Amino acid sequence: MLSTTDRDKIDIYTGRYEQLKTLRSNWEGIWNDITQYILPNRGDFTVTRAKGTPRTDLIYDGTGPWANEQLAAGLAGFLTSPTQRWFKLRCTDKDLDQEKPVRAYLEQVETILYDHVFNSPHTNFAPQTHELYLDIGAFGTSVMMIEDLPSGITFQTFHLGNCYIAEGMDGKVNTVYRTYIMTARQILEKYTDRFSPEQIEQFKKKPYEEHECLHAVEPNDDFLPDSVKNTNKEYVSVFIFLGSEKAILEESGYDVFPYVVPRWQKTAEEIYGRGPGSTALPDIKMVNEMMKTIIKSGQKVTDPPLMVPDDGFVLPIRTTPAGINFYRSGSADRIEPLPVAGRLDIGFDLLKHRHEHIMRVFHIDVMRMKEDGPEMTATEVMARQEEKMRNIAPMTGRMQVEFLAPLIRRTYHIANRQKIIPPLPAVLEGRGIDIAYSSPVARAQKSSQLQNVTRLLEAFIPLINIKPEMADNFNGDKYFEWAHDLLDAPEIILEPKEKVDEVRQARMQAQQQEMQKQDMERAASGGVDVAKAQNLMQGAAAK
Repeated sequence: MLSTTDRDKIDIYTGRYEQLKTLRSNWEGIWNDITQYILPNRGDFTVTRAKGTPRTDLIYDGTGPWANEQLAAGLAGFLTSPTQRWFKLRCTDKDLDQEKPVRAYLEQVETILYDHVFNSPHTNFAPQTHELYLDIGAFGTSVMMIEDLPSGITFQTFHLGNCYIAEGMDGKVNTVYRTYIMTARQILEKYTDRFSPEQIEQFKKKPYEEHECLHAVEPNDDFLPDSVKNTNKEYVSVFIFLGSEKAILEESGYDVFPYVVPRWQKTAEEIYGRGPGSTALPDIKMVNEMMKTIIKSGQKVTDPPLMVPDDGFVLPIRTTPAGINFYRSGSADRIEPLPVAGRLDIGFDLLKHRHEHIMRVFHIDVMRMKEDGPEMTATEVMARQEEKMRNIAPMTGRMQVEFLAPLIRRTYHIANRQKIIPPLPAVLEGRGIDIAYSSPVARAQKSSQLQNVTRLLEAFIPLINIKPEMADNFNGDKYFEWAHDLLDAPEIILEPKEKVDEVRQARMQAQQQEMQKQDMERAASGGVDVAKAQNLMQGAAAK
């Protein structure tokens, strides 16, 4: 028997769920088309198909699905590549960030997050981010949950058809309502105490019957910063059984929003994003129809229709290889193919132009990073690649804000709570920690600064030969530190500042001793008493 409080909560959350469903309904038509033509195996929106049924029956041309796969693979390499570090942690206090112990601690945390979370097979990060990139390319919106489980951190990307979102005043997604399926057996394993004896008996009779449930996460109206109760955290979390006998399965909360909801492009009036899939959809539908026509035309050319006399044949016409047809003796009539005047070459030319446009929409030229012209120098190739990355930077910039930033913050929060990372040193207590991106796209955005300084040095160095005192304007140590940070080079390659000072001091002393030795040799060659010269030099050294 539900309590009055539970019944009121169920009414509130199911009512909000229905509102979010209504607000999303206008998107479902185009999403259903995108699913059928671009991402056929991802799921359904307006049409529900049985599990295991073919889902590619409308696809005659595979350019759309292939282009989306290429975009997803490219985004994985550009933003979250497992072969290189794609983010760095920085202290918001720039002076403190330069301290060796601080940099060493932050780099240690980075290493742990890479090795034990993002590059670990146990967290499922790589395959789930691939699903996220497929959704973002096709639908323009994707939903991933970073879960804090006793076994560790796990990532899961959910089908957009099951998710309903809302924004806060700042334009960031802070609400996710998600439907999911549980079997009766699964419900009994975890939530037996939430149901009446009659409902439990029904579950036992049909243990594998599927039931719809709802998970709601949104800002908590009863948020209390200093409270230890889960229900008073910044975000409320409620699991609800949506069957005939509705019930609250679980209530808790989150300190940090557990979902990341990146959007490819978004207008101010809309909540859901738009991706390359929606832009390319008309062309993808067109090439499918064109391919259908070309296939029919090709079939007519290779296996043309036949012209048969209406009165000369005894049996049905056999058009199979080695088929034998009988006709009346003495008849001059014969079977002839019907002339087909189709121009397949024109159809293929038109198809090629549409294919090229679809690939441009999905940024395949950037993802491939293929350069034409063997005469191009390595510098020209690098400049071309950086230009391409800067062209895609506006789109990936939103991915950094809506995907990478909340992803890293949520992961860091869980890792700190589970003591996966070492505790914060005293020097960083109360200090802010920021994120610096070091992916190929981020480096391309920074590369123009380095190129400008490089051009300055190229013009500056020849002038030093004419006027050596101009070198006084250049601080080599500052340039090295700046370039090191700009290129996101690892901290481990740098020697401590104290050791650098010691090496320089030793070098200076060695140079002084060498100069003294040369002075003694010159004095001896000039007839000056060597012993006296040595005494003089020793006295100078003692001073």
